[in-house]
Amino acid sequence: MFDFSRRACNLDISNFCALECPMCMRKDWKNKKDIPGSYMTVDQFRKIVKYFRYIHFCGQVSDPIFNPNFITFLKMCKDAQKSSTVHTAASQRPISWYEKAFDTNPKTRWVFGLDGLPEESCMYRINQDGEKLFEVMKMGAKKGLQIDWQYIVFSYNEDHIQEAYEMAKDNNIQFVINYSGRWKNEQDPYRPRNPEFSA
Repeated sequence: MFDFSRRACNLDISNFCALECPMCMRKDWKNKKDIPGSYMTVDQFRKIVKYFRYIHFCGQVSDPIFNPNFITFLKMCKDAQKSSTVHTAASQRPISWYEKAFDTNPKTRWVFGLDGLPEESCMYRINQDGEKLFEVMKMGAKKGLQIDWQYIVFSYNEDHIQEAYEMAKDNNIQFVINYSGRWKNEQDPYRPRNPEFSA
């Protein structure tokens, strides 16, 4: 039998996200009700956590924080001694919710999509409160969690990389730069001016 115990599982645990990022695959569906998927249940997740050692909660179609069972999933990972990583960019949960999530499983690694300085990230991450999310990131780092700042380079933020790096460093946050390959053409308004920033 195949041994899954050393394997990772990348999960989209719902089909909902409050953000309206222009190049997100969610834009492929004109009617948001047609986006496939649903909220993963506790029973469904119990099967996953049993067989995989590394659990990644991704945000390819959804943002994991919106699954009503999410904090329970973090506890299940902790109880089963499984590694977990959360990829999120939404900011619609209250600060108290993030604190509860951090406290539920302090070994979880959190990767926050904040594309630019906190006040400008919403230029691409439409509906995101970047300043609030940065406060959440600082809170997590102060609690000793591994917090990553995922910074995708766009035309509006490419001149602010050093400043963001210093902000991350000052707050014990890991700074991770990503370069998008989703540009439609040379005239894309989000495409960085510097060609080396294109994947």
